[in-house]
Amino acid sequence: MLNYAVEAFLYGRQFRMLLEKEMEPIQKEYGLNKVDMQILIFLHNAKERNTSKDIMELHMFTRGHISQSLSRLQKMGYVEMEQDREDRRCTHNYLTPKVDSVIEKLGEIHEKVRKIIFQDVTPEELEALGSIAVKVSHNIEAIVSDEG
Repeated sequence: MLNYAVEAFLYGRQFRMLLEKEMEPIQKEYGLNKVDMQILIFLHNAKERNTSKDIMELHMFTRGHISQSLSRLQKMGYVEMEQDREDRRCTHNYLTPKVDSVIEKLGEIHEKVRKIIFQDVTPEELEALGSIAVKVSHNIEAIVSDEG
């Protein structure tokens, strides 16, 4: 039986609460919601993995939430959509320069949150945590992908 601290860590509830609290001022300043902000962060880091399906696989948002958010972000001028040349059903999503200031602020918040959560963690503990996280992720992925 896992102790409560480990279980809470695995579910990430406290982390999400901290991140949401820190992101709230940016949400208000730019008129974004939580899904919008997560999609912007994802697209910033995604490179060629920038389709709705890619977002759905990694972030567990529904297709409807992703579609609504991408439409809203496109209207705001933050995202451009381009149809795939080979598969016309597929759309690639790219950030525009207009969103650079938002991305910069989100990066600052993520760095602040990282410093908060790892402030008393040694480099050795962080390395062990990374190793454990990879193993746990692989274990979960093996089961989830078998069911899909």
